Amino acid sequence: MIARKYWRSIFPCLFPFLIIASSSFAVERANLSFYLSFEDGIAPAIAGGQPGTNTPIKFHLGSAKDIEIVAGLRGSGLRAKPGLYLQYLTRDSFSLKEGTIAFWVKPVGWSGLKEGHTFLYVRSDQVALHFNLVPGNVYYYVDNCAGQYYLINTAEDGSQRDPFRDGEWTFLTGTFKPGEQRFYINGHFMNAMTTGVLEPVFSKKGVVEIPEGNQVIDEVMIFDRVLTDKEIKAIYEANAP
Repeated sequence: MIARKYWRSIFPCLFPFLIIASSSFAVERANLSFYLSFEDGIAPAIAGGQPGTNTPIKFHLGSAKDIEIVAGLRGSGLRAKPGLYLQYLTRDSFSLKEGTIAFWVKPVGWSGLKEGHTFLYVRSDQVALHFNLVPGNVYYYVDNCAGQYYLINTAEDGSQRDPFRDGEWTFLTGTFKPGEQRFYINGHFMNAMTTGVLEPVFSKKGVVEIPEGNQVIDEVMIFDRVLTDKEIKAIYEANAP
């Protein structure tokens, strides 16, 4: 169990929710297996469920000199610029076949983007999970790196079809478990995939990638189980600016 003082210092906004959550939806500290707050540079505050654990970080593009730490959702965030592409090699931060990926993103100068753009990748043994924007729509994009893929996109009613505005934060969340994957924007359930699902399995590989772009990323979280709709909404509401 992470000490209360330490948890409060690294996760001040989510902490109250964890304490007061009812028994019907209560995210435990131990459920957070990977956490990037960028308060102390680019190293994760939690990896493999442990605070202060060393995680190999690979620069696919750029180097440490290209890192720009800026104002984040709370405290600091990472400015992911063109020419900077980070990979966190953190297989032990994933449960084998289920989990939740969540993070905040803020556009810098590209509201109304006219071309596709990806904010975050998670790579398992054979399946990659992408959070992707194409003109007019946001997707939780799943592919097996061998030509098979599908898009879990916005709600049928078209709500929050393109939520991004320059200088404003958006909360993206994706869940996965055998037979179902779900996608959320700003705590709101958008859509799910339940047939023909490409299943991520984290037995050999688990990579979190922040690709190049022009946005600020903050509060990247991986949970070791599928969070419920109420839990995801509560996390969004507890942290919304």
